[in-house]
Amino acid sequence: MGTETTPLARKIAGAVDDLALDLRGRTVLTEAATGPYVVTVLLAAAAGAKVYAFGKDTRHGSFTDAVRETRSAMAATGLDGRDVTFVDRLTPEVVGAADVITNSGHLRPLDEGLLRHARSSAVIPLMYEAWEWRDGDVDLAYARSRGMAVGATNERHPCVDVFGYLGDMALKQLFDAGVCPYRNTLVLVTNNDFGPYIARTLGKVCDGLAVVAPDSQQERYAALAGVEWVGGFPRVRVPDEFRAAEAVVFTAYPFDDVWIRDGGPIDAAEVAGAFDHPLLLRYAGDVDIEDLEAHGVRYFPPHVSSGHMGVLPSAIGIDPVIRLQAGGLKAAEALLTGVHSHAGLPVVELL
Repeated sequence: MGTETTPLARKIAGAVDDLALDLRGRTVLTEAATGPYVVTVLLAAAAGAKVYAFGKDTRHGSFTDAVRETRSAMAATGLDGRDVTFVDRLTPEVVGAADVITNSGHLRPLDEGLLRHARSSAVIPLMYEAWEWRDGDVDLAYARSRGMAVGATNERHPCVDVFGYLGDMALKQLFDAGVCPYRNTLVLVTNNDFGPYIARTLGKVCDGLAVVAPDSQQERYAALAGVEWVGGFPRVRVPDEFRAAEAVVFTAYPFDDVWIRDGGPIDAAEVAGAFDHPLLLRYAGDVDIEDLEAHGVRYFPPHVSSGHMGVLPSAIGIDPVIRLQAGGLKAAEALLTGVHSHAGLPVVELL
């Protein structure tokens, strides 16, 4: 079987084709990563870019691992002849050559110390939506002072559709926590745009999903099957039939605010009192685990870095990572060309 027919090759080519992603004549500085995130290099190369892939040793794998995995994936997708250079130092020459600098993990933070070597015409695509902005990722004031364009990815564009995977990610977290949705009830506590996408999936597979969300968002849940709107966020009050819910899926923005704590926006004691044997699934949004433990509220996963999600797109496979990274590179193309739409819909939001 030729490499052009492998599943990964088809997915990479499909994402590039769907977005008409064209980075020919451009230089992209991104990360050399391990696991599903090798696809960022593959996508940029498939779109015709010259790529600098920066890597370093981390708990996820070594620079050597990243180079080996990426080269193997390039060979498996017929991209091994593309112009990709792996570097383990961000020299002024490498940074200065880039038209696109992604906000990928190995490169962050994109601060003055790094960006001062970049061209003023360089663009910075964020691999998330504008409302998810994190101050620590990019020195936005400095980038603006240099005239660099910074833009967020429209993850809900039909040719990207990363939000379509949010429900599967919630299911993955449920299963990892040992929770079965079938013939059980669940509760979703949310204040952000993730909520309706999670509810759409969970409502179809459990015996009832109660949604605690801001009252202003009620219409977004009205037509979803298996969903009972209870509103009231940040108060957590549910009907009696949900007191025995198997789990409470929690996602609140800003993700680095401590939402659930004693005396917090959501009081830990209120969560404990609303359920018989509460299990809180930390999808996104910080919580005070000591306060939860003091009130007998179980939680999963046990460790989540502040401001980060408790389940990542990569947890359910390579597909959402491909769509997300392709969308981010399309946002970069839009910033470079000034054409901010694709198929009649925006692909980037300027910051």
